[in-house]
Amino acid sequence: MTAVPRESLVLTGRTVAALLAVYGVIWLAINWLTALAAPGDNVEQLIWIRSLELGYFKHPPMPTWIMAASAAVFGPSVGLTYVLGGVLTLGSLAIFWKLLCDMRGRAYATVGLLAALSITFYCGRLYYYNHNVVMMLWISLAVALTWHVTQKPSLAGWALLGLVSGLGMLSKYQYVLALGVIGLWWLRIGAWKNPVHVKGAALAAVIGLLVLSPHLYWLSTHDWMPMHYAERTSLGLHLDRAARINMSWKFAVDWIFNRCMPAWIVLGVALWWGRKSAAQAERGQAPASEDRQLREFWLLWGWVPLLAILALCLFTGSYLHLQWGTAFMFLCVPAVMELVRSPQSWGGTRRLRAAWVTFAVLQALLLLQFWLASPLGLSGYKSTHQNHIPVDKIVEGLAPGAHQALGGPVDIIIGPQAMAGRIAMELPERPRVYVERNLQYSPWIHEEELPTARIIEVFVAPDPLPEGAMRAYGVWAWRPVKIGVGEH
Repeated sequence: MTAVPRESLVLTGRTVAALLAVYGVIWLAINWLTALAAPGDNVEQLIWIRSLELGYFKHPPMPTWIMAASAAVFGPSVGLTYVLGGVLTLGSLAIFWKLLCDMRGRAYATVGLLAALSITFYCGRLYYYNHNVVMMLWISLAVALTWHVTQKPSLAGWALLGLVSGLGMLSKYQYVLALGVIGLWWLRIGAWKNPVHVKGAALAAVIGLLVLSPHLYWLSTHDWMPMHYAERTSLGLHLDRAARINMSWKFAVDWIFNRCMPAWIVLGVALWWGRKSAAQAERGQAPASEDRQLREFWLLWGWVPLLAILALCLFTGSYLHLQWGTAFMFLCVPAVMELVRSPQSWGGTRRLRAAWVTFAVLQALLLLQFWLASPLGLSGYKSTHQNHIPVDKIVEGLAPGAHQALGGPVDIIIGPQAMAGRIAMELPERPRVYVERNLQYSPWIHEEELPTARIIEVFVAPDPLPEGAMRAYGVWAWRPVKIGVGEH
């Protein structure tokens, strides 16, 4: 029989909460203490909460609604976005851990969680708050609910899955990949033979569409703005054949051999260290049919999203953004764990011990690497990263002159959304951002107020400066802007 693992090595509900809390505090603290500038995605949400809408020019509204609700309680701040990003990411992984517990027990789930926590998207970017992070929560719930209705078919389970899917689509349209996996699994289990699954899938579709319907109405009345944005930045770029191959190769390598590599190291060391006792675990295997179903479930969830994204690039010439894997990457861990002959053997004492030791060593190395790459680390190392932008010095060089030139506090800032937003959050008056000088993109600004508003524009400008511009700090400059009646 499989050696009974030491209880101290196996995570329980309390210890997993403690682990995630410590992990979150450490990673959020190092990000908070070292970054000179907040991620552009975090700043974007602080800009958008100025006006609660049914949609925005880039994305659906759910992340902004969550941010606005949180800001109403705690006040809008960059720090709040860090905490919210960490809570949602770690909450998603807690749901993931519970599902693994239900499937194969707490020992197996312990190894799976340690490996997932080693994926660099979930440690080095724990302070990010964006649409991928919010979508990850709904995907973790959707995976758990899909397995639940597989084991215990019910209309209530399908209704919940429909609700989660609607919320997922309200977070990011990429959730459609999860819908594809759910559809494939429905076919795999022969769900059409079970009336509960047939009625349940229809019920889920109706509920999902009802949840999404206000946003669909907004899209139809706002010229489908997010679709046009996607065409400009990804779907409509139509890369040539060589660029498609290069882009898809780069995306796959980054996903499998860069972001996930620490997870593979955790699993690889655990697998090697427990190799001698692995044969004993075969006697404790689940029945073959259940084992095969569980393995196929994770293979679908683990690899279909990646393959679908690669196909999107190869067949349509779309540009792939590396962060698109954020919400799906943790699902690759059990997909790999299920490839061993006896998945239950992951719960052996030797493998658990090896997983913990490897996890601890990797976390120390990742923290060291992050520190060295931060503004407080090695000079010149990854200095082009956005967390090196000296926002405080830019504001110091800009604020006195802007207040004097405008005769008072700044009302509106024009400029690149991320940079303008960072400056706005540092100025005491918290001016609004006029995104791309487009009123459709900035529903918190009204055309009639522009002629009387105190406005500045921020931009990057090498010497010599354009006429009327003033240097703030480094390559960043600003100038006062006057917008006449009828202009915008």
